[in-house]
Amino acid sequence: MKRICYFFLAFIVFTKLSAQEVELTNNWVAKKASEISVDGTVLTSAEFTPEGWLPATVPGTILTTLLNNKLIPDPGFGLNNQNIPDISEVGREEYTYWFFTRFRMADLTTDRQVWLKFRGLNYTAEIFVNGEKVNSKTHEGMFLREKYLITDLLKGETINRLAVYVAPPDPTGDPNGGKEGDGTIAKSVTVQFTPGWDWIQPIADRNTGIWDKVSIEVTGTVDLRDTFVKTRVPGIRIPGTLQDPAYLTFSAELVNASDTIQKGELTLRFLTTDKKEKVTLLPNSKTIVTFKEIKQTAPRLWWPNGTGTPALYDAMLFLTLDDGTISDSESLTFGIRETSTYFDNDLGSRIFLVNGQKIFIKGGNWIASDALLRLSRDRYDSEVKMHSEMNMNTIRVWGGSITERPEFYDACDKYGILVWQDLWITRDNNGRWADTTKSDAQDLRRSYPDNHSLFIESVIDQIKLLRNHPSLYLWCGGNEFAPPADINSLLKDSVFPQFDNTRFYLNGSTSEDLIKNTTEVIADGPYSIQEPSAFFTARQLSFNPAVGSVGLPNSTTLRKIMIEADLVPPQTFKKKSGIENVINKTWEYHKYLGYGDFIERYGSVKSFEDFCMKAQLNNYEQSRSLQEGYNSGMWSLYSGMLVWKSQNPWTALKGQFYDTFLDQNAGFYGYKHAAQPLHVQLNLDDTTVCVINTNPKERRGLSLKAMIYGIHGSLISKSEAAITAMPFSVTDTVKLSFPKTGGPLFFVRLTLSNTYTNALLDENFYWISTKKGDYTSLNELTEATVSVTVNKVSDTKALAEIRNSASETSFFMKGMVTEQENGKQVFPVFMDDNYFTLLPGEKKIIEIDLYNINAESSDKALSFELDGWNLKKMIVEIP
Repeated sequence: MKRICYFFLAFIVFTKLSAQEVELTNNWVAKKASEISVDGTVLTSAEFTPEGWLPATVPGTILTTLLNNKLIPDPGFGLNNQNIPDISEVGREEYTYWFFTRFRMADLTTDRQVWLKFRGLNYTAEIFVNGEKVNSKTHEGMFLREKYLITDLLKGETINRLAVYVAPPDPTGDPNGGKEGDGTIAKSVTVQFTPGWDWIQPIADRNTGIWDKVSIEVTGTVDLRDTFVKTRVPGIRIPGTLQDPAYLTFSAELVNASDTIQKGELTLRFLTTDKKEKVTLLPNSKTIVTFKEIKQTAPRLWWPNGTGTPALYDAMLFLTLDDGTISDSESLTFGIRETSTYFDNDLGSRIFLVNGQKIFIKGGNWIASDALLRLSRDRYDSEVKMHSEMNMNTIRVWGGSITERPEFYDACDKYGILVWQDLWITRDNNGRWADTTKSDAQDLRRSYPDNHSLFIESVIDQIKLLRNHPSLYLWCGGNEFAPPADINSLLKDSVFPQFDNTRFYLNGSTSEDLIKNTTEVIADGPYSIQEPSAFFTARQLSFNPAVGSVGLPNSTTLRKIMIEADLVPPQTFKKKSGIENVINKTWEYHKYLGYGDFIERYGSVKSFEDFCMKAQLNNYEQSRSLQEGYNSGMWSLYSGMLVWKSQNPWTALKGQFYDTFLDQNAGFYGYKHAAQPLHVQLNLDDTTVCVINTNPKERRGLSLKAMIYGIHGSLISKSEAAITAMPFSVTDTVKLSFPKTGGPLFFVRLTLSNTYTNALLDENFYWISTKKGDYTSLNELTEATVSVTVNKVSDTKALAEIRNSASETSFFMKGMVTEQENGKQVFPVFMDDNYFTLLPGEKKIIEIDLYNINAESSDKALSFELDGWNLKKMIVEIP
């Protein structure tokens, strides 16, 4: 492909009296460093013109730029990733690049300072502006922000030139066939999954590049940075009530970049009040200014999803110098809440609290929004909303990935999702056990990373970046393993007490500070398909940080990531050693996790689409049973659980409730039902119907109905009970008995309603076989007939009414939204229910939320499509 030379300017205009920041996003170009014979002083000189350079994506990685220039194939499709040269084979030079841009600035007065800011570089970097090197020492590390004073380098020029040399980690890690490669990627302070894992293939460039934001900030002589607000909420609070006072302490770091003493006044503007502190700053100094604690009466508290409203506040700090100019200002958004924790020795588990109330943890493990780090605020919002819609209250950011970005935390703040943030340690690479696939011996790997000072410096920087977010609940040293002893001691005894003493530090995700292993259970997991009843009978860790099952995407997604010839269902063989699933190379490459013989329990596989439908039935049942098993032991056996994994940053065929296209599979809705804060469920170990209340409020006046049906819709039995659900309770109600005739398959419909208003509070639907593992009776269902009407209730919401007026059950229906013109599926779409069943005479109204859909679909005419196990596809226009 012909490489194009671009002449460009990023125009930046700043006013005189206020600080401003502008991102340098557009008009970058890039070129492989080995193809350039001059250094950065020449590249940023007035005489240099970039010829033959590629249009570059910033923020972005090398692979992102190459992909956007069509120089590599889509690594998520088929076997394409094998055709992208891996850095372990071609060397670091292949992915060592120069990036270049120009920016224009208006004339600045002498009291203005200009700062060049990087929020993420991976891994080593040199920076040049207008023929001068900016950084006195080489930047190193993926999780370390940089902020350089470049005022003197602008030299009064209108057009300024910026060049950045970025090189990969060294060593880069060799995939070598091992689950995490040779482990050496962990010698650096960087993302560890890039040499590949058991859920992803290697990322060829190891995420090298200017992977996060670059910006120019103009301030006065004093720079205001790293603002912080600590909040105290004493006592035990009840959500939704008038609150006793809370207490807030604001602070900020002031940097005097001038050679003279600066005097002024730091102002805190919060609600209707201004607080002021006089400051005197020595030349070239840094000073932390802390305001006296503020008493806030009747505060709106921030609560996790499912417990209360995640209320947020805004504040601003600004520094006014004695000459009347505003030198700098910073705004911050925060929530008023207090986290606490204690270890319950009887339970053998740590209990997590917010505002004094216990939180039963229901959540998922998160890797990254995208494997190539194509990150955006909109996608973060959609993905976090997915977790909120599933009734999760927690996301764990896994240690083999990144420290998540502020935009991710903004979304978690908004949706009330607690965040467990791992640091950059994993048991696999960092030496928890001996491993012949690793290059270094176990003891040496336990000292990874090589640069302990850089690790600590990076942690401090990321704390300052993220500590204002109320969603950030705890810091964890690493995945299933603690950092090296010296790092761990510094974090526990010095770093967190100094820079963020408001949160709990856990040294490792399976630490005895979290869970006490028993002779029955000594590890997290399992991670494979299980008998649904096993989630109720097999004792798990009292807090399980990683447990999961299957998660094949829908057939529509498989068609997007494979050629037609690869859309072949696995073949299942029974052997003495167990069930073996034989798959083709593409399924294997995309890390397919087998279903054993669970697919065939629904009958022999007739086609690719039939296989995918049966996989979704299992996804639904596995995900629901997983959470409901933990529900049944809430506070008696368990304090919480995190699913491995809730999402995938790559087109894998395992471990996800939604895929990289943001399409939800049936597991999403199975889990969503199971995780309702007030929930009715059938315990699969003993057929007891119970009501789960995970909230601190008592729920009175509840009416429960449990109905058993034949598969064609005939009512066999009905049980009713009046219920009061105490706070944090599991209330057993009726025990169901299935008849010995008329089976072996029955449907169960559970409903929980308000006795006085008859409003439906929760419902659940099961297909139960009295003959273990035999669901073939579902094939006796004849073709169903339903009616569908869709009405728009706002620009972004519609209601679909599905009515079954016929005499046959319409089983396991799935709805989706498409563009009318071409039938292309629209993403992401949120429905309050999906993969549902209607018995004869039943109707259901589905709310369809289109707020987050991609811009290219937002102005298109849309349709609602519905099909199911025994329902032919129906297409209805969305008005």
